[in-house]
Amino acid sequence: MAIYHLNARGCSPSTGAGAVRKAAYQSGQALVEERSGRLCDYARKERVTDQGLALPAAAPHIDRGALWNEAERVWAEAGGGKELVAKRFEFALPVELDERGRLACVRDFCALFPAKACDWAIHDDGRGGNPHAHVLVSALDFGAEGFTPRTKSQKGQSWYLVERDGGERIAVPATGWAAAKAAGWQKVYNFTDGKRRTMKQAKAEGLGTKDRVSKSPVKMHRTEGRSAREVEREQLVEVRAAWASIANRHLAAHAAATGAAVRPIDHRSNKDRGLDEQPTVHEGGAGLIGHADRVKLNKEIRERNARLRVLRSELQNEGAALEQLQQEIADLERKRRTAEHSWQSRPRKGERQRKAALAKRRRAAMATAAAATAARHRATAAVADQTDTRAELIAQLDEQIAALDLKIRQLQGGGSAAMLSGPLRKAAALGVERRKLADERARLAGEDPAPRRPEPPQAERERRGPKH
Repeated sequence: MAIYHLNARGCSPSTGAGAVRKAAYQSGQALVEERSGRLCDYARKERVTDQGLALPAAAPHIDRGALWNEAERVWAEAGGGKELVAKRFEFALPVELDERGRLACVRDFCALFPAKACDWAIHDDGRGGNPHAHVLVSALDFGAEGFTPRTKSQKGQSWYLVERDGGERIAVPATGWAAAKAAGWQKVYNFTDGKRRTMKQAKAEGLGTKDRVSKSPVKMHRTEGRSAREVEREQLVEVRAAWASIANRHLAAHAAATGAAVRPIDHRSNKDRGLDEQPTVHEGGAGLIGHADRVKLNKEIRERNARLRVLRSELQNEGAALEQLQQEIADLERKRRTAEHSWQSRPRKGERQRKAALAKRRRAAMATAAAATAARHRATAAVADQTDTRAELIAQLDEQIAALDLKIRQLQGGGSAAMLSGPLRKAAALGVERRKLADERARLAGEDPAPRRPEPPQAERERRGPKH
């Protein structure tokens, strides 16, 4: 069954991720990186089933090596730095489609960037059912004159989000930071609990530098006056949604042609879709390092999610049944009081009539009381069932929280700072999911979920070593 998987990474020579190297890797071709004189040749040729370039209509004819060497030359002439040369997208292709259908999907994806140069490749080892595409999209527009460099206003300088004690926030350029600091402004940072704070605010809450997502403050977008990360996230969401639409269109056509059931994919996260479940991980192809472990992990996640769905449904049904029983008891008690009041206020007649009426009212009251007692017994049993279900749900949540803790520790352990940035962001996201499950557990257990200080990354604590 088709699955949704798409990720995007920046491609910049300053980080060692040069465009020529990435193009050589994904295409399976040997390319010379002119700025270093290095021959880039990777042993991935057997996995490349198709590859090509998608260029704007006005662009000149150019081969892959010349294209990306030119992109890196323009990047170097503009000062290099952390500017991107390209963005690299990787996404899973539907297994239901044949090679022609997958190629059509990739071409439609490249059409999302009509002014850019797109370098695409389809990988599939043919064994594990993991067809996927790599698309390298140039950061600059590519036309008849080649790449169009960014203007000075488009490049500009870094801007920081800063805040004053009164809560006012503005964006200041990096060159104006010294003056802003002297005027009482403080840089704002992203923290692992998803909130933004100044370090003064963080210290007041018992947090420190280890609780930040990174050492860098929140950077603002140079042209839109917003957080650069927010703008990039919105753009990525648009691309993710567009890819889901492309894939679903081709899946629908395939289903119509073959009579198969339509199974669309969804780009949204479980949280955005309202699914209270732990997401699975991308497995990759069979034979890749860690594939078997990821398959096993996904099986465990699916089993836990299925059990949690059943338990939550049972708890909801039992709660509804208990509420209905309690309403039934209240109605029976009201009928009993009405019957007793009716007899007491009834005008007295002869002794025989009075005794007959008394016996009738007593029988009605006794029957009502017996029904109320039976309803109470059923309510007690429902409460016991609900308690058992709640205990089992708590145990399942404990198991899922422990699994998230293990995953977070694995993401936080080892590697250089550059290698850790991505995993640490994912660990922070899992930390939010963990707190959500922990709050649900506390609510079920009748506890008050108090705010907790986020745990600092274990790997960072170990690297710092003991104080002397």
